[in-house]
Amino acid sequence: MRIEALAALALGPYQAAMGFVPVVMRRLGATPELIAAYMAASYVGFFLAPFSARVMPVRGAHRTLAWYLAASRAVFALAGQAVTAPAMLLAGLVYTFLDTFPSPAYTRVMQLIYPARARARIMAFVRMGMAAAMLVITPLAGRLLDEAGPGWLFGLSGGLGVLSALLFTRLRVPDGGAAGLPHRPLRELWPVLRDDRRYRVFLLTVTAFGLGGLIAIAFYPTVIVDRLHLSYAEVGLLSTAQVVAWLIGYLVWGQLMDRKSGIWSLRALYLMMGIIPLCYLLAGDGWMLLPAFVIQGLGSAGIDLAFLAATIELARDDRTYEYAALQRSVIGLRGLFGPFIGVWLAGMGIPAHVIFILAASMYVAAAVLMMSRVFRPGAAAAPAAAPSSVPSPALSKE
Repeated sequence: MRIEALAALALGPYQAAMGFVPVVMRRLGATPELIAAYMAASYVGFFLAPFSARVMPVRGAHRTLAWYLAASRAVFALAGQAVTAPAMLLAGLVYTFLDTFPSPAYTRVMQLIYPARARARIMAFVRMGMAAAMLVITPLAGRLLDEAGPGWLFGLSGGLGVLSALLFTRLRVPDGGAAGLPHRPLRELWPVLRDDRRYRVFLLTVTAFGLGGLIAIAFYPTVIVDRLHLSYAEVGLLSTAQVVAWLIGYLVWGQLMDRKSGIWSLRALYLMMGIIPLCYLLAGDGWMLLPAFVIQGLGSAGIDLAFLAATIELARDDRTYEYAALQRSVIGLRGLFGPFIGVWLAGMGIPAHVIFILAASMYVAAAVLMMSRVFRPGAAAAPAAAPSSVPSPALSKE
């Protein structure tokens, strides 16, 4: 936990800088279509995540994961030198792919190193270190962007991100029996999807929730830049409020999830985040966006923990990697198309306020699906899958 907390602390500036990328692109002349393309590009790695099992080693996967992350953050450091929006889009495709492609391994590592009874609280504590660093950096980042441009900010924060990844290699991860990260063929993902009704419904909620966030996302920078004419410093102040809420969110959601569950938490999170597009719909000045930034902070902390917790809760212990890979793939698929839906609707003459209302409706739909009876205590879990050619004994949830 101490090692991961140090890595998270170094990661904070990198995460803070990433939040400014869409606004930077807009100031470089990016259209909503190009911003949508950037958002979609960030999901390519998620979509291809099931293939990561073929390149991740059975043991020492956290070290390979760390080198992927180090490479990603090094590319981000160079992205600050981009002088056009298309160049930043290309850099974004590379660094987000390297960041997300090996992500199922992270879920498995978290399952192996932390006990189930305290996992959410430990992960929340670790991320609070990252949020604390972001709290310090975010207002400075806005001012640095105004005075020196993205080169310095992206370079410094990317360098600290590389340091964070190198610290991650110091983790000691148990093997988890005969194999830590089983190398099973991709065809074994299908039985999980076919046999586990709970997980199919869960993936539907993940899709609806994601579309709620993505349909309108290409239009948020246009509200900030074109309608409200906010400076980088003003965006930095709003982002600071978001980081404060993020920090508080980890503390609150970590406690709630260990007492309740990831499934219970997602119901509340989906409904709460439906307020965000409505704030952009009604905003007449920068302060009217404050609730959206605060809810984004609280919600992002909760979703970060709840998606991982829910996947571990729903998965059979020896199939955690497959469940995580399926979730990442669905996140990637919705992410490839979601940002363009709003752009396509706008191209058909649908006004922006209707797109914001549609986005809020998708959040509500996700919450309704999450209340399905299949998630009630005692609902049938997935049947045992056929033995794999590479054994992976089930781990105790303790």
